[in-house]
Amino acid sequence: MAKTKLMQRNFLWLGAAAVWMATASPAAAQAALPDGAGKEQMVKICGQCHEPQRAASIRLTREGWEATIGDMVARGARGTDQDFQAILDYLATNFLGEASRPLNINTATPVELESVLLLLRKEAAAVIAYREKNGFFKTVDDLKKVPGVDAKKIDAQKDRLYFGGVVPPPPKH
Repeated sequence: MAKTKLMQRNFLWLGAAAVWMATASPAAAQAALPDGAGKEQMVKICGQCHEPQRAASIRLTREGWEATIGDMVARGARGTDQDFQAILDYLATNFLGEASRPLNINTATPVELESVLLLLRKEAAAVIAYREKNGFFKTVDDLKKVPGVDAKKIDAQKDRLYFGGVVPPPPKH
């Protein structure tokens, strides 16, 4: 009997925690982002796979945001065309950047690796761990040696990478 009551109480606490997390997370995510049309859709759709605040850490051109949204749709993001248009308008208004900046692969953070190279979280973690164990990368080929990282992603963004030293100018589009 006591065991049943304990299980019921634990189930009740788990249920309460789940409700709190489901309601607290979107509110916290929304509070950290600037208000504007499209914010709700961005939190709802983008927040299913990653923290919506990730957008606040990068700046892209409108075309860059459009390509990023296209990639997310290809990876399974679900919403209407109107939702994705609202998200694009929101991101391009609130997180607009100039031409993409080159990324120093030897000092890049996990979020930068995810956003610039479009790596998965586990791939970004593998790059950081490899770099910490083996030292700085010198070439794109060195970066491709990281186990568990898709070399096609690296090849697709290699013009945006540099390996220490002087920052090269942004690529011309």
